[in-house]
Amino acid sequence: MATEYLSRGFLASIVTPWGDQWKKMRRVVTSEMVSHARLKWLLVKRNEEANNLVFYLHNQCKCNKNSVSGGEVFNLRLITRQFGGNVIRRMIFNKRYFGEGRKDGGPGTEEIEHVDAAFKVLSYVYAFGIQDYLPYLRWLDLDGHEKIVRRAMGVVNKYHDPIIEERIRQWSNGTMKKKEPEDLLDVLISLKDKNGNPLLSTEEIKAQAVVIQIYLLLKFYT
Repeated sequence: MATEYLSRGFLASIVTPWGDQWKKMRRVVTSEMVSHARLKWLLVKRNEEANNLVFYLHNQCKCNKNSVSGGEVFNLRLITRQFGGNVIRRMIFNKRYFGEGRKDGGPGTEEIEHVDAAFKVLSYVYAFGIQDYLPYLRWLDLDGHEKIVRRAMGVVNKYHDPIIEERIRQWSNGTMKKKEPEDLLDVLISLKDKNGNPLLSTEEIKAQAVVIQIYLLLKFYT
């Protein structure tokens, strides 16, 4: 059930059942998103986020230099989650922050909410649910999974969709400042079929952006 919400009705790769859509999105992911050349192309963004992590930790130590212990206690769960989220946002959207951000390099409220929602969805992917075996019980949502996933996906989409829609509009009307892709979202939008038309629909792009984010978060913590 969670995979259906995650992929907007099984439009993206990884969680989509085998078939024509799976084959199409698999080609996109393997050749355009996670290839060695593409990951090397995105290395600069990953390095910038690693530098920002050090900058944030350094600032936290400076702010508490007068502490009795002479050091600083860090919430590693928050730091590692947000570092992973920052890297993924930079790779997909070329953004560190959805909002104004913080001068000390730390996560804002938007980033914390976004990453928490993404992990909430991830925790319910392939979780046991009676409705997966008895579909006619789905409307009852006996275990509450659907409500939780729907709410979490609402948070994720709240941040993703405006960026994706605006970027598609810019590529469509030619107002992009740079004509070459700068991130994975640009790559997805700029793909063309053999007739020169956009290869992916808006819904497919939105679905793939979420799925690749969840996949990368999983890779970060396994």
